[in-house]
Amino acid sequence: MVRYLKIVCPLLAILGYLVLGCEKDDICAETTATTPHLIIRFYDVNNPTNTLSARKLTVKGEGLDEEIISNTTTDSILLPLNFQEEGITAISRFELKINTDYDSDTEETTASNTDIIEVNYTPEFVYVSRACGYKSTFAGTEIDVDETNDEDIWIINAVTVNTTIENETAAHINIYH
Repeated sequence: MVRYLKIVCPLLAILGYLVLGCEKDDICAETTATTPHLIIRFYDVNNPTNTLSARKLTVKGEGLDEEIISNTTTDSILLPLNFQEEGITAISRFELKINTDYDSDTEETTASNTDIIEVNYTPEFVYVSRACGYKSTFAGTEIDVDETNDEDIWIINAVTVNTTIENETAAHINIYH
């Protein structure tokens, strides 16, 4: 009997530790909101209430080798924002290039067109849970379109419609083209 207790007691102790030692927040659920992306919607400059897809759009972040979006026709995009420190204004620059399929054709009258946007914001870290850690939100978001040395702009106007980026439920910036 003593021999039986020497085996069962440690097994019960281990089982009790496993059952009672874990909490429900030890795993970050996929549905938990994490750091949101910047949402940009494209609109028709001639009819500002109507969305207008950007044709064959390619987006590249400044300093990144890979494209974020490649050769896609869409009326909205999600872009990641860079951040290092909380409370310090950060800047992300993106090259938005439309009609990228024209780069490979032989037609002299067609060409792609690249415009650069610059997004300024201040990261704020928000505690989510022990399993998920922190997420970032972005306050004071403002956008500028860099038209330096660009005679052929396709982005006519860019408007910040939501200065705080806390979720991915609505557009933060509207671009009119």
